[in-house]
Amino acid sequence: MPRVFLLMISLLGLISPRLGIAQTSLTILHTSEHHGTVQPLENGTYAGLGGMARRATLLATIRKETDHVLVVDSGDLLVGSAFSAVFRGETDIAAMNLMGYDALAVGNHDFDFGLNHLQKLKQQATFPFLCTNVRPRTGNVCQRVVIKTVGPIRIALIGLIGRSNYPDTFNRAAVQELDFQDPIEAARAVIADVREQAEMVIAITHEETEEDLALARALPALDVIIGGHTAGFDGLITPDQMSPAQGRIELAGGGPIFVKTHRQGRTLGRLDVLYHDRTVMVAEARNIPVAADVPPDPAVSSLVEVYGRRLNVETSRVMGRAEEDLQGERDVIRSRETNLGDLLADLTRLETGAEVALINSGTVRDSLVAGPLTYRRLMEVLPFDTSLSVLAVTGAQLRKAMENSVSRLPQPNARFLQVSGLRCTVDPVAPTGTRIVNLQVNGAPLDPARRYSVAVTRFIAEGGDGYQMFVEAAGRRDSDVSIRDLLAKALAEGPLRSAGQGRMTRINMR
Repeated sequence: MPRVFLLMISLLGLISPRLGIAQTSLTILHTSEHHGTVQPLENGTYAGLGGMARRATLLATIRKETDHVLVVDSGDLLVGSAFSAVFRGETDIAAMNLMGYDALAVGNHDFDFGLNHLQKLKQQATFPFLCTNVRPRTGNVCQRVVIKTVGPIRIALIGLIGRSNYPDTFNRAAVQELDFQDPIEAARAVIADVREQAEMVIAITHEETEEDLALARALPALDVIIGGHTAGFDGLITPDQMSPAQGRIELAGGGPIFVKTHRQGRTLGRLDVLYHDRTVMVAEARNIPVAADVPPDPAVSSLVEVYGRRLNVETSRVMGRAEEDLQGERDVIRSRETNLGDLLADLTRLETGAEVALINSGTVRDSLVAGPLTYRRLMEVLPFDTSLSVLAVTGAQLRKAMENSVSRLPQPNARFLQVSGLRCTVDPVAPTGTRIVNLQVNGAPLDPARRYSVAVTRFIAEGGDGYQMFVEAAGRRDSDVSIRDLLAKALAEGPLRSAGQGRMTRINMR
């Protein structure tokens, strides 16, 4: 914590010049978008950052500095690393238990292995799981609200998932077992229920930043919003200043503070507040880098080493090699055609015999670098176990699918399709729904009335990422083969190389 703020909260009594009576200091530590990053990141822009053993050291250090600490996570504990693919959150929960987390607000990917598995993780955890507005119909998987006492403050914690997430980004089987309520309405109902039991209400969210800002505007009775799901930011946002502010902020009163730390455990979010009479008076937020110079906590490090040895035995074998770098980095593959996307789509079309293959880019989580490739790397790049489906899709439905694919451009989005068997021109500045030009299937103009065999991931076959038109398609044929299986098979048969790009041409680029 900055020295000025530490000095301020250490002053005996913390006298408010406005009220002349004592205030209470509270430190909220928060993490976001963990995605199985048990160990420090090995690849990409942020290589070397993160790791749960280092995070544990930071948590322990801060607990020694201040009396009143709350530790929470905003969800998506699962999917994105080899640890997660093999152990499915077991390692992560064990480490969080050692670190003394107070709550986890479940995110969309925490349902990826099904509700039964989430229930097992909940039973393993020594802290509660929160799901206030996305509620399982059966079982005791997660709680609507939890009240924690931290020093003299009773804090109500709720977990919210945004409307933009549900049901598009959820495991399709899980959707059949869940009920969704608008997050603002769900939060409003909880606030009415707990205001006599708790002085402070904190919403831990898993939604778009715009949805968090709408939540703040709609519910000034909230005290703090701790965001997740999308990229973090430094500082804090207040109701009267809708861009992040750095440093110590004296609040005019009313309305929640909004913070969001960076993904994959690269930073530990820290929010320090002075609280009095149901009001946050002063706040300061910053993100602490989980950097290489932070020594690892011995207990968490030992735990990770045990699981790491098990992981290496299972995943260290070399499957084959790539002849060239294959691009799958998040913001790239979610906004344009890439050679890795083309390769995966080609392998899918070859395996299924379909005329067209469409792969939603959210399936891919990183690039493949030229050279030897282990099964562990395949799991990191393709962490999902989702299998393939072949559909009978009309030309009109296929055009709708391609329009959905490019509907969020120029912003990267998981729904962006990598394709095989078709070519088109994209105008990203045209009105949504009219951006696909000159759509051809295997060299022939698209026939709106004809049915085409189209291979897709089961996730979008069941309507994920807004592909409702596939739910309406005829003659669905499911397979047990995953895209990761196809890539492993291709590696065994010879070096990986792309067949070349040029399937999606853009015009009117700005």
